[in-house]
Order: sequence, then C-alpha cells, then structure tokens
Amino acid sequence: MGGGRRFSGGFYAVLAISLAGTMSSGVVVPVLPLFVKDELGGGEQLVGLIVSLAPTFSLIAALLAGPYVDRAGRRVTAIAGLSVAVFGALLLIPADGVVLTALARSILGAGTGAAAAATITWAVDHVRPDRHGRALSVFGMTVWVGLSAGPQLGQAIYEAAGFSAVWATVAGLEAAGLLLAVIVSDPFRRPRADTARRGRLVPVGAGRPAVLIALAAYGEGVLTAFLVLHLIGRGVDAGAGLGGAASVYTIFAASVLACRVLAAGVMDRVRPHVIASAGFAAEAVGVALIAAATSFGLAAAGAALMGAGFAVLFPSLAVMATHAAADEERGAALASFGSAFGAGLTLGALLGGAIAAAWGTEAAHLSAAVAAAGAGLSLFAARGRGRRASLAVPEQAP
Repeated sequence: MGGGRRFSGGFYAVLAISLAGTMSSGVVVPVLPLFVKDELGGGEQLVGLIVSLAPTFSLIAALLAGPYVDRAGRRVTAIAGLSVAVFGALLLIPADGVVLTALARSILGAGTGAAAAATITWAVDHVRPDRHGRALSVFGMTVWVGLSAGPQLGQAIYEAAGFSAVWATVAGLEAAGLLLAVIVSDPFRRPRADTARRGRLVPVGAGRPAVLIALAAYGEGVLTAFLVLHLIGRGVDAGAGLGGAASVYTIFAASVLACRVLAAGVMDRVRPHVIASAGFAAEAVGVALIAAATSFGLAAAGAALMGAGFAVLFPSLAVMATHAAADEERGAALASFGSAFGAGLTLGALLGGAIAAAWGTEAAHLSAAVAAAGAGLSLFAARGRGRRASLAVPEQAP
C-alpha cells in the first residue's frame, strides 16, 4: 500500500501500464483516417465507422469486465485484456480490406476496454483509502498525457515508415503493458463476504457518480467535436498558432493538466461532492463563455475555466464511485464509471451534433453548460437533503 507522502512502486507500475494503453490509442488518431481513405478507398462515412469501432467495443468490454475484475482479480483481467489488445493490433498489420480492419479494430477496442477497467481498480488497490483522491487524480493524468503525446508519435512513425510501422508500434505498446502486468504485484484478495451481490454491472451507489461523470464528459464531447467550427463561425481565426481557434482546445487541455497537478493535494482534504459541485460550476460558466465568445481572448478564458472544472471532476466523482460501492464490487463500480465517461463523450458528439444541426453550434455549447449546471445543482440539492435528514435524527440518550 502507498505510505507517507509517496505512492508505492506497484502504483507507479500500474500507471505505466495505463500510459502504454492510452499512448497506443493516441498513436492511431491521426493515422487511421488516412489508412481508411488511402488504403481502403473509403469515404467519410467509412472513416467514421472504422474510427468508432474501437471506442464502442472498449466501452462495452469495460462495463462487462467490471464484475470479472472483482471475481478473478485485477492482474488476471488486465493480462487477458492486454493479450486480446495485442492480438487485435497485430491483426491490423496484414489488414488490406474493410472486414479485417473492422475486426481488428473491434478486437483491439475490446481488449483495451477490459484492461482499462482492471488497471484503474488495480491502481486504487495500491493506495490507502485516505489517498484515493490524489491517486485517482494522478491516474487520470496518464490518460491525458498518453492521448496528447500519442498522436505526435503516430504521425512521426507514419511519415518515417508507413502504416504497418504504426500498427506494430500499437502492438508493441500493448505488449509492454502486458509484460508489466505479468510482473507487477497485485494486492487483490478474494473477498470473503457474501458473493450474491457480486456480478452486478453497476453496483448500488455507483450509478449516481456514473451519471454525473457522463454529464461532465458531455461537455468535453461537444467541445472536441464543435469548438473549432464554432469559433471560426464567430470570427476567430482558424489558424493553429496562438490566437487561432485550434489553440483554444490546447488551452483547455493544458488547463486540465495544470489544475489536476495543483489540485491533487486537495482531493483527500475536501469532501468529494464539494469539489465536484465547484467543478461543475466552473465547467458550466466556462463552456457558456465559449458559446458566447466572439474573440480569441474570451474563448481562451472560457476554455481555461472549463478545464479547471473538468480537472477536478474525474477524480472527485471517481472517489464517490469508489467509496459508494462495497470493497468486493470496487472493480464493477469503477468499470461502470469509466464506461459512463466514454458514453458521455460519445453523446456530446452525437447529441451535440443534432443540436448544432438544428440550432447552431452556440446552442450545442449551451446544452453542455446546462448539463453541467444541472449536475452541479443536483449535487448541491442532495447535500442539502442529506444535511436536513441528519439534523432530523434525534440524539440517543447515553
């Protein structure tokens, strides 16, 4: 277990497994659309289908793997998932048609989803309960680092050696994670408690944090899909350099990482629902500023504020999910939480797209502000109800 001011070596090793997996996902981002167009001869519709297969199967596999994480253990599930992911990545190398490419992407997604469900639970197991907030904050940073650095690596490898080298890199990263999973210690012990409740995909108490993180992720999904188009339509320059619309998303990502680092020490000292309420408020105001922005400065301020809120939402709500479920259902709780996060991102792109098509990109961003504000108000109201209930309980005579 983590002690003192530092986490254990096992915790950092699990972080490395997670980083390898998110790097492999990031490596594919700039290359796969080119592969579908240039090698498979597909159009935009086929690009969208092939790109969506891995995240879709990842969400499903992560949700289904949760109970297995609690029954068989974290390492066993991670090894199984990473083995499947390596196989899926290797299948991409000889893929020269739509069917094999789609199959490989589906297998790769399923493997990474199962591995992700295991690794987040595995990381928490290495840490004392009073340090879960900091641990989950640090764990979340590996996702951002991997998804930020991965595309740069993928583009460089593609330009130097082509598509097959990219797929081999993906397989190599997943294999590196697999090797680590084999040798890293696993503090998991099979619970002796009644196992009747184990096997549920969403444990009692974990549903509410899952819904809340989906609402938080909805805003990022809208931002990712429509930010640049929205700002260009509002008169902001389309360039990628400082002052351009594309750099506003970079400001958002940088704000998430910076605030995640700065807030890590607070996560275990302040109650998670208080932190989450503040995070939702910041996200709501930030995305509303983006919706109203007609200049780079206002959009950048909104993105920085939204990033600050988003930075604390994942770890605080993950702590709520971890502590809401019994120890023997921790894996299922965190797996359903992670799946809800991914579902929120997808919903942001799909529902946000429908809203943008009907009423414009400003309305899509305002819908994200409303979702965040509603989630924050629900947390505040639930806190008030809990406080009133506690005051209504009569004191017992000594």
